[in-house]
Amino acid sequence: MTKTRAKPAKKSAPKPAADMDASADKAAPPKSTELKVRRPHAPARAQPGDPLGAALEAQGFTVQDEPGLGRRFAFEGGTYYLVSAEGDETFYHLLYPNFWELESDEEYVRALYACDAVNREAKLVKLHTAENDVWAGVESLHETPAAFAAQVPRYLSYLQESVRAFRDVMLAAAEDLAEAGA
Repeated sequence: MTKTRAKPAKKSAPKPAADMDASADKAAPPKSTELKVRRPHAPARAQPGDPLGAALEAQGFTVQDEPGLGRRFAFEGGTYYLVSAEGDETFYHLLYPNFWELESDEEYVRALYACDAVNREAKLVKLHTAENDVWAGVESLHETPAAFAAQVPRYLSYLQESVRAFRDVMLAAAEDLAEAGA
């Protein structure tokens, strides 16, 4: 069931820490995400002393740690992820991955059109393709975990609104194709 994963890069010998710092400026950003989201196991709950997990749980979310990824929680039938941004404690990335599976090249093209249409109109939300799926995300900056957690219900609303708009565009395109073919 796990299918949204970037292809592994060629492995090379690990660089010494001093060499990593020198080459960090020259390294190109990854071309695709390394986030693997479809998991059958249940990860551990948020750790004690985790201010973001505590702030989200105070809002009624059941937050679980996802090793190597960040945190996940369920909301209205969907699974959402908070991806950790190492080195930037004010950056928050809320993801709703794999909400639309792409089954053909033609559907992929329609999805790019739909993502573009929604991205032009949506507040804060970015829709994008990741291999054979479509994902939605909100990126934001907040001074504290509590400040971010206070906005999560609003961000979830924006995500859901954008996903509905995407589905409307995709379904309208499918109807247009069916009518043209009839």
